[in-house]
Amino acid sequence: MLVRRTFTLDTQRDATLLAWLDAQDNQSETVRAALRNLYDASQVTLADVYRAVQAVEQRLADGVTLGTPAPQPIEDPDLADALDNLGL
Repeated sequence: MLVRRTFTLDTQRDATLLAWLDAQDNQSETVRAALRNLYDASQVTLADVYRAVQAVEQRLADGVTLGTPAPQPIEDPDLADALDNLGL
């Protein structure tokens, strides 16, 4: 069963998104792939946590001290807003 979702984009604020979408052969599949990538990237499993703990333990065993974490990438607010307003 197919489910239709709609959302709006602002011609000025979202101009780059609109141009990018217009350049796609299959806009629906492009949006689905972008949403899947975002969803997959946001999923953390117990195995991910365990690997991270093991890496920290190894670094401590190697004598490496833990310092300030690396800065996180800056989120594009327009893209984040567009994805937040998809109505899903």
